[in-house]
Amino acid sequence: MRRHYRSYFWPVVLIVIGLIAVLVELNIISADRLYRLADLWPLILIVIGLELIVRRTAHGMTVDIATVLILLIAGIGAIGYVAAGPPIPAGTQTLVAADPLGTLTAASVDLEVGAADLTVVGDSSLGADLYKAVVTYSGSKPDVTLDRSTGALRISQQGEFGIFGIHQLTIDLHINPSVTWSFSLNSGATNATLNLTDVNLTALEANDGAIKLDLTVGPPKGIVPLRVNGGAPNVRFHRPSGSAVSVQLSGGALNLTADGHHTAAIGSASWQSDGYAGATDAYSIKVNGGACSVTVDANIPAP
Repeated sequence: MRRHYRSYFWPVVLIVIGLIAVLVELNIISADRLYRLADLWPLILIVIGLELIVRRTAHGMTVDIATVLILLIAGIGAIGYVAAGPPIPAGTQTLVAADPLGTLTAASVDLEVGAADLTVVGDSSLGADLYKAVVTYSGSKPDVTLDRSTGALRISQQGEFGIFGIHQLTIDLHINPSVTWSFSLNSGATNATLNLTDVNLTALEANDGAIKLDLTVGPPKGIVPLRVNGGAPNVRFHRPSGSAVSVQLSGGALNLTADGHHTAAIGSASWQSDGYAGATDAYSIKVNGGACSVTVDANIPAP
């Protein structure tokens, strides 16, 4: 049975690739549509699974016929998908988005992407605008939407989770510090730098496969929860001198450096600044991951 799989699978794959190349050369299929081939990697798993079923349930010439039909249908479907589907733009493009502040007093940022480089800055020069986002991307066009009923600013990019496609997404976000802000970061991998010294931060939650977070904040108002969950989170937290903070780490290998005090542990580690127990205004940091590296300092001058 194994002979049939080796005899037909790769030859048909090569034939399909050759046909697509010919159609591109004849300008029947635009070259920019070749990016869509990365979307079809699950099809390989489906074809292999069907092949295994056929080889275990059929016999003789039935195996040969079924094998050829499966591969031909998959090949024709792949050619049709590349030819008829909308093209994915090659190279990088830029999207600029902004919305007026209006009557909002609170807003949030919800990031839902495959991977991103994110920079957020509190910017009082925005005036009547709530935010300004400059997004540099390759692949599919991101969505930047604001729900005015809740103040939720959502930045998302669909279809960028394939393992063969290489996509770029860089977000430069300026936010108006005249309203309170919270953040929800959800992605496969995030490299985030947030400079929020002039922003009233109410909460931050990050759930990423891998996250590198550099967070600079101003004085807390109330108990501000900061939650980070990831495979190997790397967090740097900078606060004004005199601001109370509590740090709790859980997971595998943990490294915590807080105001010059270093702790290495397995499973859990914690630290809190002087005066945290009775503080009404403080940051509460919780980080969970397979390997956590967290640095906390008070390098921001108090206002």
